Amino acid sequence: MNRHFSRRTFYSWPASLALLVSIAGMAMGTTARADTQQAAMPDWQAGASAEWHKVMKAAQAEGELTVGGFPYLGKKMTAAFKRDTGIKLNWFGGRSSQISARFVAEARAKNITIDVILGGGRELKLIPEGLMNPVKPQLMLPGVSPKNFRGGKLKWMDNQGKYFLVGAEWVFGWLLVNKDIIDPSSIKKWKDILDPKFRGKIISHDPRSPGPGQGATSWLYNMFGIEFVKSFHLGQKVKFTRDNRQVVESVVRGTTPIAFGSLQTFIERFKKKGINNLAVVLPADAPGYVTGGFSVLKQAKGVPHPNAAKVFINWYMSRPGQEVYQSVMLATSRRLDVKTGLPDYVIPKDGIKYFEAYNEKIYNSRKTVIKAITDALGKR
Repeated sequence: MNRHFSRRTFYSWPASLALLVSIAGMAMGTTARADTQQAAMPDWQAGASAEWHKVMKAAQAEGELTVGGFPYLGKKMTAAFKRDTGIKLNWFGGRSSQISARFVAEARAKNITIDVILGGGRELKLIPEGLMNPVKPQLMLPGVSPKNFRGGKLKWMDNQGKYFLVGAEWVFGWLLVNKDIIDPSSIKKWKDILDPKFRGKIISHDPRSPGPGQGATSWLYNMFGIEFVKSFHLGQKVKFTRDNRQVVESVVRGTTPIAFGSLQTFIERFKKKGINNLAVVLPADAPGYVTGGFSVLKQAKGVPHPNAAKVFINWYMSRPGQEVYQSVMLATSRRLDVKTGLPDYVIPKDGIKYFEAYNEKIYNSRKTVIKAITDALGKR
């Protein structure tokens, strides 16, 4: 098997995917869209109760709070939150692993400085330790009621449905093909990709490294088992790389006309340059999985600014907060009133059953799955 490595990555499965996607939000200028829509946006506090106004007054007296999350969110989110609430938002940005490590250490030491964090599921282990504060009872505004979200419900990552609130989700797991060389309609089911005619013509982000290839391969493992994973990656002599641009560029050039684990960030960049030979394929028997990326909101017990944190929780799940998140991260908000402006293939469709990657059971199985994959495919 040919392997090419470049650009070290620190991404974790499956939240890692959103990290790379966020770059596209800057590159494609989508952050400006949220600003122009803000002027016509209805009041996010419409219909608020008297109790909410007491919370807001107490929050403004606290004056500030600290939120941890992906660094590129910081500038836009702090400005928008200050604009809408008058409260200072201190942004603690960094790698998901770094933020989580500090959050976990503070929670266990009962010395909290971070009021809320946005991320994946790393802190699920704190629930049985009794260190997480429920988010569900803090949702006070009519605008964050379930009817305003896809499927008429809020989505929770934890089994109890009250601690880890998913704000956004998007579809991943597609194949990318050079349609001048490969007929997209020739791949109707996943078994079609095992056709000998495709041997040596496929590239993938390395599934043995944290990143999009590992997340997507973990999904294939859950759908079809380890033998399929081996037949695909080894039997088809898939070429591995850790360079996300190379995954897509190799398809554009026709060097390897099929890609697995390609990111919309790079697909859309090439399309903006006038490249029109790319097609996304999602075989019908497993049309992708949905991931929440870095959108999951959670809170430890004993935060220093409880009222300001409660205001942030409601604001983040309201339209203005979700507009900011989506415009920067290019991950589809679960709210029904947030216009996407995103590539169609990342948007979950009604009536299609996707594999749910963001739940406690799947998240807790990830180490076992990744070990099975790396054992099967060999060391890097």
